[in-house]
Amino acid sequence: MSEQQLPPAVADALTAFLLEQRRLAPGLVSRAIVTGSAVAGDWHPGVSDIDVVFVVTRDPVDDLPALAELHASSQPHIDGVYLTESEIARGPDVVQTAPQVVEGVLVSALAGAQLSWITWRELESGVQGIVDGGDVIWSPVADRHPQTAEGVVAFSRDNLLDYWQRIGDGLEAELADRPDDGPVRAETVRWVALGPIRLVATIETGEVLSKTAAAAFAAERWPEHAELLERAVRDRAGERQEFSVQDARQAIQLLRACVAVADG
Repeated sequence: MSEQQLPPAVADALTAFLLEQRRLAPGLVSRAIVTGSAVAGDWHPGVSDIDVVFVVTRDPVDDLPALAELHASSQPHIDGVYLTESEIARGPDVVQTAPQVVEGVLVSALAGAQLSWITWRELESGVQGIVDGGDVIWSPVADRHPQTAEGVVAFSRDNLLDYWQRIGDGLEAELADRPDDGPVRAETVRWVALGPIRLVATIETGEVLSKTAAAAFAAERWPEHAELLERAVRDRAGERQEFSVQDARQAIQLLRACVAVADG
């Protein structure tokens, strides 16, 4: 994959970011691997962040204050994780914390977030950028991680049973006394409708699907939720939708169906 196969807005933003990153922290980042929606063909301006694994040559502790300001000012947000090659080789079961950026906020030692087998699976199909002079050279990633196939399925199953089941319980309690036709934030419905189905797709295919591809996968499996999934995808693509409490309850039903797959 080349720079032209990244969305132009992503390629432009990352090129400027990586050049400034090199100026602020010379020699720190050997390569930057783009993952997530920007590589999966599902990136939407104003909605999607840019996810990157920054491969570093040293402990970035002294560089983090300057990098935090750079990430905070990035538009769209350039999020990600800073890892050495040896940490990547050891995998997320061993590497418990790392400097990570979530929604523009850099935390020096954060657990969870991108430290999962999902990221390691995406590393195998990412797009790699290397600063060369005043430009960035893009190329396919050749990384392969033998434990990923097993790890990504186990992570997806555990995440549904632990994290998403609690999310469903909490949201259900929050909505308990609200009328069906009351309004609900679109972001909430999108999150609950599209997040768990990606994990089911990973359990059953071993692949990490984009949110749009996962919605198509789930609509075929659970056609009773197809209309909600279609609206969630359209809203995420910028065609704004209105969602009600009843929609949110349906999204929770879909979440429960996903948890049942993991528990089966």
